[in-house]
Amino acid sequence: MLLKELKCPGCGAPLKSKERDIMLKCDHCGRISLFADGKINDVGYSIASPAKEHSGELIYVPFWIVNADLNVHKESISGGKISRFITDQRQMRGTRDFYVCASAIPEEFSREWNMDLTLDQPKLNLISDFKGGKRAVMTMRKEIAGENAEFLFLRYEAEIPGTLQKLDYDFRINSTKVLYLPAYKISDKYVLGVSNE
Repeated sequence: MLLKELKCPGCGAPLKSKERDIMLKCDHCGRISLFADGKINDVGYSIASPAKEHSGELIYVPFWIVNADLNVHKESISGGKISRFITDQRQMRGTRDFYVCASAIPEEFSREWNMDLTLDQPKLNLISDFKGGKRAVMTMRKEIAGENAEFLFLRYEAEIPGTLQKLDYDFRINSTKVLYLPAYKISDKYVLGVSNE
């Protein structure tokens, strides 16, 4: 079996990864590239500034931000329509960003983060590097992120009041990008620590 050496598209230095990270950082020039389909690709990514009031180990967690057009043609709900109206239940419709945690963070945290961030999108201050923390391993491919974004919409529809009997919709992905959000690991718990300042 022949092993192909992976090289940084910026400076040509060899790329190494000790873990199953699909975002590879060049030790020579610092450029981060995406390893997908056996190739090294350029990827746009942003890093959000951490909040200053938290304690614990700072970890920058990668998220796929999936921008999609969501068009519901028809839905049928048994019971709960009045409850949806009275509680002013938000609906996921139109063009929006879906946040999908792309790291091996335990599901009890990432599942809640995905829904909360998708519904209440944070205002972020972006920084240029991973100051004061380490970059978490990215394990989720872009295609899987798109599937998870659609599943996030379906999960939301199924969990709000009433029994969803029929749902006819289109889910079209416009773009995907990577965003690193700061989180703090305290014992075995993870807390998002996004600064809005």
